[in-house]
Amino acid sequence: MDAAKKSKIVISSFLAGAVLLAIVAVLGMTSTNEEHMTTIQQVIKEQGGEIAAKGITIVPVEESPFEKSGKGNTIYRIYYTKDGQNLTAWFRSENHSSIKKEPEEWILP
Repeated sequence: MDAAKKSKIVISSFLAGAVLLAIVAVLGMTSTNEEHMTTIQQVIKEQGGEIAAKGITIVPVEESPFEKSGKGNTIYRIYYTKDGQNLTAWFRSENHSSIKKEPEEWILP
């Protein structure tokens, strides 16, 4: 096999591997996000609340009451209603994407 053909095979293999890793990463992040949404809905329901339409948003640590957050955390602000009152809850989740993270934590009114 000549060098040009070997080079093309190596490059093609590398690109195929990179695409495969990207697909696995996207599927993993989607799964983690769905897991967080399920947890949020369950906790708010257990509190007797109902999440408002478009009531779950991701915010930076500066806009949250949490003092610390790592690259492996996502902070959610949750608007919900309970007994006719509009309330706000906060959830710092753990992601599987980084080792720099704080533990999961809830701040509920």
